[in-house]
Amino acid sequence: MNKLDTFDQQALTSAKQYMGAFAWPTVVFAVVVFLAYGITMLLAFTGLLSLWLALPLVAIQTYLSYSVLHESVHGSINGSQKSLRWVNEALGYIAAWILMIPLTAHRHEHLAHHRNTNDEHDDPDYYVGELRSSPMAAVMTFAKIFSGQFTYYLRHRWSKAPTRQNVAFCCEVLAVVLPRLALLTAGFWAQGLLLFGLAWLLGVLITLYLFAYLVHKPHDSMGRYLDTSTILAPERFQTLLNFVWVFQNYHSIHHLFPRVPFYQYEKLFLDIEDVMAVKGAPIYQLGALGLSAAGTRGLQY
Repeated sequence: MNKLDTFDQQALTSAKQYMGAFAWPTVVFAVVVFLAYGITMLLAFTGLLSLWLALPLVAIQTYLSYSVLHESVHGSINGSQKSLRWVNEALGYIAAWILMIPLTAHRHEHLAHHRNTNDEHDDPDYYVGELRSSPMAAVMTFAKIFSGQFTYYLRHRWSKAPTRQNVAFCCEVLAVVLPRLALLTAGFWAQGLLLFGLAWLLGVLITLYLFAYLVHKPHDSMGRYLDTSTILAPERFQTLLNFVWVFQNYHSIHHLFPRVPFYQYEKLFLDIEDVMAVKGAPIYQLGALGLSAAGTRGLQY
């Protein structure tokens, strides 16, 4: 066993202590986000809440819902508790409904991203690197990433999937479309367009920027430890950054050990920071001028 393999083993040993348990904090987080989303929608559609106040709330709730979907995709909610797999799936389906992305399809697309991170040809999320090239590029990037959630499944999975999985995919699409269409045809055009349209779009764009764009920038590094970043803040702001980013500023930890729940990322990072340094993992400091790392010119927003 060479030196790097020893470091890998050290990191894996540290990571194992954070895997396998049922993720109660994720369940509580999901319930709070889903209830907030449902109450906001109910108040907005009944006229008890201003649509312009509901809009940013729904955008934030949509963004937060992706953390639940993301954990569900990796089975991080039930951990090794197979009897509680239904909780993992149920929360994932609800989050997917909010995001209008089928869990069935996103699981295959997202796991392909993990296998081929930053690969120009095989990473289905590779387009996200173009997000800030121009306003038109942002629109095209969003369109490619969103449509890709469906086309990737249809192209790579549909013909090989068991019938029940394809049925689940179709049911998820119908469950997203039919209730929203019913509300629009019932006359709730303003509410539907602002909340299911604009607020949803803002939430998804925030998610793309924080979950995919920044943490993989500059989008050309490949290899374990190298393809995903850790982003730290000055100590007095670190906790705030963690909560705003839902710990995805430690997205490198997620790519290294996808079964570790998001609320354990910082603890594991502190355990294996030396290993990551030896492996050359990109670790950036957030500052007023962008992201900088020792020995580099840094990355700009």
